Amino acid sequence: AQAILAQDCRRRSFECCVGHGVVGMYKQASLEDPAAKSDPPIHWQLFAKGAGQCEYQGFDTWTDAEKEMWREGKLRCKWGIGQVSIRLPVANTLTYVALVYGYLPFVIPIWWAIWSGVSYMRVGKPQFFPFFGLCIAGSFALVNELVTKQICKRTLPASLTARPPEAVCKHPGMPSGHVMNAFTLMVWVLLEAALDGMVHPEWLVAVLLALGPVPWARVHNKDHTVPQVLASACIASVMGCIAYYIRKTHFPHHHQPWEWYAVSTGVKNPYEPKFG
Repeated sequence: AQAILAQDCRRRSFECCVGHGVVGMYKQASLEDPAAKSDPPIHWQLFAKGAGQCEYQGFDTWTDAEKEMWREGKLRCKWGIGQVSIRLPVANTLTYVALVYGYLPFVIPIWWAIWSGVSYMRVGKPQFFPFFGLCIAGSFALVNELVTKQICKRTLPASLTARPPEAVCKHPGMPSGHVMNAFTLMVWVLLEAALDGMVHPEWLVAVLLALGPVPWARVHNKDHTVPQVLASACIASVMGCIAYYIRKTHFPHHHQPWEWYAVSTGVKNPYEPKFG
């Protein structure tokens, strides 16, 4: 009888241990993040690696902080599209706004290209304002990529030209092409609107809201440093003034968009500059 009782006790102890072991394993599995068991992202790019044009960044190039976020399930992957770093899932609303502003320097010239094409098909020639703006964006972008960036790359230390380590694009970031394009167009349009014979304040506000925050967006998204966007804004402001001077002296007497689309009647400008 004692032998049977001892055997029964051993059997019950074994079942209890197995049961607790299964429950413990279940609880542990329920606390683990499924994403933590997935494989780390593997690098892929459509163009050159580090260009950030159409690139899925590999886990080995992430920063230590980003790797820890991946383990915690807060960061799943990183894309570089048009040299804008996209981190999924997007952290918050402010990051969404920064991503949108990162693409506005592309969206506005594309809009002007469509506008020019449609007007050409309708009347046989492109509307001057968007066509001239498109020429500014294209020509100054070429100057920036082929001249300005090359000079900065060869003359400035890497501490100034290198992008933040979190950026998908690894090309030199001095100056910022996004900020250069945005501020060149912004300063040109602001001068056109502010120094016209009839000033429409809503156009000034709209232009500032559309392009003014681009430097902040590039820094917030960790695609550029503060010195890079500040230098770009200064250079682009000069380019915008040059574009305004060229337009007024070589292509005067053309209609402006606020002559067609305006909320207010405008304010008479007694200080409108005259070019001979």
